[in-house]
Amino acid sequence: MSSGMIYVIPSLKAKAVLQAEAAAWAASIGAVYVPRDGRTTEQIRTACGDDFLIYTTRGPQIVRPEGTHYFNLNMAELRIQHIRQGMTDHFIEALGAREPVRFLDCTCGFGADTLVASFALPAGSVVQALEISPLVAAVTGWGFSRFVHDYADVTAALRRISLTCGDYGTYLDASDAPSYDILYFDPMFHRPVETSSQFYPVRAIMDHDPLTPQRIEQALRKARRRVVIKGRDFRTLTKDFPDVTLYGGTYSRIGYAVLECDI
Repeated sequence: MSSGMIYVIPSLKAKAVLQAEAAAWAASIGAVYVPRDGRTTEQIRTACGDDFLIYTTRGPQIVRPEGTHYFNLNMAELRIQHIRQGMTDHFIEALGAREPVRFLDCTCGFGADTLVASFALPAGSVVQALEISPLVAAVTGWGFSRFVHDYADVTAALRRISLTCGDYGTYLDASDAPSYDILYFDPMFHRPVETSSQFYPVRAIMDHDPLTPQRIEQALRKARRRVVIKGRDFRTLTKDFPDVTLYGGTYSRIGYAVLECDI
C-alpha cells in the first residue's frame, strides 16, 4: 500500500491476540511488524523514524507530536443520517448520478466523502480512491476494509470502496483512456478550518499542492462526465472556468464546483 516502508507496532499493553492481528494486518499491506518490547512512543520514533503506526483495539493509529489520528467516520456519520431522512447532501447533489457510475476520489484523506459517495450513489456504482500519504492511506484503508459499523449498510458501503496509495498526478499524466465517470478533488486548504481539529495530527504529512488549472484541464480529459471540486472560495476557479456550476448551502462555508466534460 505504501510507497515507503511503514512499521506497525502493537500498543503497549496489547495481548497476544491483538499482537497477532497487528502482525497479520502489517503483512497484508506490505508493512513491517515490529514487537513493542516495552518501548515508549518516543523510543519507537527514535528507532523507526516517523513512518510508524501503533496498532490498538481501535485499529492503527498515527501518533505524532501534534496528536493522534485513528479511523472514524467523522462528519460522514451525520451526513448519512441526514441522507436516510431524505435531506439534501450538497456533495451527492454535485455528483449528479441518477444511474450507476464509476467514481474516483483523487484525494481521499480520511475517507468521509468517499464513504458518503459509496453509501448514496446508485446501486452498482464503482467507488475507488487515491491517497498520497502512505500513513493516512493505511489508516483509512484499514477502516474501509475492517471497521464494523452498527448499521450493516454502512459497513457494506465501506467494503465497496477500493483505496490505493498513490498520487492523482500520476493518474492524470497517464495516457490511458478515461475509465471513470466522475473525478472528485478535495485539495487541502492552505488556511486550516479552525474547527477541523481532526486534521491537526496529520496536516504536516498530507498533500498541500494546489489543484492547478492545468491539473483540472487534465481531469476534464480523464473523466467521462464531470469533475467535482470541494472548496471554500471559487472566485479564481470561476474566472478560469466560467462554465462551472456551484453547489452548496447559503450558510455553509464549504461548497462544490462542478465542471462538465466534453466527452
